[in-house]
Amino acid sequence: MARLGTQKKIELGVPGQIMPPAEAAVKFAKRSEDEGFDAVWWPDHLMGWHPDTMWTPDLTPLADLQPNPHVYFDPAVMMGVVGAATERIKVGVCVTDLIRRHPAMAAQTALTLDHVTKGRAIIGLGSGEQLNATPYGMPFDKPVARLDEGIDVMRLLMDADGPVDFEGRFHRLDKAVLGLRPYGESPPEIWTAAHGPRMLRLTGRKADGWLPTKLGPAEYGDALATIRGAADEAGRDADAITPGMLGYVLMGPDAETVQRLTEAPLVRALCVLLPAQVFRDLGVEGPYPDGSGFHDFIPTAIDRAESLRIIDAIPPAVVRHYAFCGTPDEVAEQVEEYVEKGLRHLVMWNITAFGDPSLARWSFGAMSELRKRLAP
Repeated sequence: MARLGTQKKIELGVPGQIMPPAEAAVKFAKRSEDEGFDAVWWPDHLMGWHPDTMWTPDLTPLADLQPNPHVYFDPAVMMGVVGAATERIKVGVCVTDLIRRHPAMAAQTALTLDHVTKGRAIIGLGSGEQLNATPYGMPFDKPVARLDEGIDVMRLLMDADGPVDFEGRFHRLDKAVLGLRPYGESPPEIWTAAHGPRMLRLTGRKADGWLPTKLGPAEYGDALATIRGAADEAGRDADAITPGMLGYVLMGPDAETVQRLTEAPLVRALCVLLPAQVFRDLGVEGPYPDGSGFHDFIPTAIDRAESLRIIDAIPPAVVRHYAFCGTPDEVAEQVEEYVEKGLRHLVMWNITAFGDPSLARWSFGAMSELRKRLAP
């Protein structure tokens, strides 16, 4: 697979269709391919980020259009369907985990997608979110350690020519084998959603790409330096690791509209997963001052009063930190700051409809214009 730097300054990805009708996902991906986008990505969620008690007509018009906030296709299935129906565009998951998906099964799925897409699949992995684990009876202890070991199991099975053994803390292989070989000369790429120092070092040691959610430009550059330092220490080619990012995009035709979008309840609620330190750095206490929504937030367990409290605890200034906000020109300028810090693949996750569903069609046109400005 060609590295990004050899072709263009930045590659741009878009979110894939996550809910019925399934045929719309293929249609959207084909259009994205025709327009010049480089990848289409799916999240891997059993449960959505918004509590049902937020999904009400007084907080969002979407409640009248969609019965609940937890409607998600399986990303691996959609990657295969779309990959088989397209020719150039990459397909990825941002991200799955090795808690719900056993590493052996994840490796087999990755190799299958590698063949279906003829080498265009990217496997995004993270440590997982509690909301996708504990409500379904799965463990959420030591998530980073599980991921670290799980990647070793995946690599071992994808690279081995015959049966292999493995004795780890969480996994054991006894003459295990995967006979399916990669489509090309190497297995599908594994990218990791890393933020903290431990995950950043793991990325440098074991991943092919980096896919964090949006952080400040200076912080992005510092984190990338940590990844490259860990790669150098492990004897890997640091330049072969693709610096990516998943960034929410909130766009409007003018400043007044953009401000209104940042005030929308569902948009503000998306910031609940940010660590408490981010809120403190912005001069805000935040909804979870002693923790993080990433680990402490189970949407189906949140009552109405708690939903309103969470929204009230997240001001629009936090949205502007967490998302690319502005007109298409302004967003393009914001993205360029990250390109200067080393960003080479941006997944532009359009959340404008969460702020105002009536702007959904306009926002997709704006995304196309944004692509032309960033990657002509």
